[in-house]
Amino acid sequence: MKPLFHGLVETLVRLTSGLAIALSAASLVAPAQAMTIDKKLVVTVRTVCNDDGIDCSFQGPAGNLFYETVGDKIWAQAGIDLEFVLGLNVNSTELLTGPVAGLSAFTGATAGTGTTMYLTSSLHCVGCVLFGEAWLGAGGLVINMDAVASFNSGIGRLDTIAHELGHNLGLYTGVGAVGGHDNGNTHFLIASGGVRLIPSALGDICPHPSAASCLDYLKPEHISVARASSLLVAIPEPATLLMAVFGLVVVGTAAQRRLNTTSQTPWPSLMPRFSNLVSGR
Repeated sequence: MKPLFHGLVETLVRLTSGLAIALSAASLVAPAQAMTIDKKLVVTVRTVCNDDGIDCSFQGPAGNLFYETVGDKIWAQAGIDLEFVLGLNVNSTELLTGPVAGLSAFTGATAGTGTTMYLTSSLHCVGCVLFGEAWLGAGGLVINMDAVASFNSGIGRLDTIAHELGHNLGLYTGVGAVGGHDNGNTHFLIASGGVRLIPSALGDICPHPSAASCLDYLKPEHISVARASSLLVAIPEPATLLMAVFGLVVVGTAAQRRLNTTSQTPWPSLMPRFSNLVSGR
């Protein structure tokens, strides 16, 4: 099935508390726990600048580019590490200022491991603020970093990138899905922007000892779907890495012994070989 793209839209008229939410915060399977990190999502970051290669989009707060500490904590619930790698900048004033075509103007849905994230300063949305878009179940996303950074009086919409990466990882097409979202609980990471409670600090985010305070929660089904994504790569276990290092040591030791044996060969035995080389000219 052709992947769908998703837009995280925050309307200018905020949704009221009268929204029907199927589950309460107390119904979370809590407390959320971090799993052993054994999978990794490599995110290639392409920063959009103007045509002259200057006036580039924001990359995130100093010391926390791409809100990586937030994303790593959220996705630790699924045993997934986020690895951000800087790619080439994109010099395009059109893309920087929000093309009408949206996500498809930046990238199509991509297969293979990893995903590519475009950082821009605006996304086209009539009468609303669009924070990000991502392909559902495939690589490729774009983030409106100006809107993300200015949210909540400059604290930032901390979980937007983690949310959009969730769409890349296949969330959400399960029971009750609405436009790629699971709006069954205001605490779910993959709930839509008008429903989801947004954290104001790292301490608000799952894993958290208290269910009532745990935001950006991944329920077991979310974790299962995300971990099955073909975008992920496995991280070798420490024991596997130790065996690999041991193997290199063994190979290196054997090579050194051969080198020592060769260097101890008596000089006269090498003379005929040298003579042959010279006379063979």
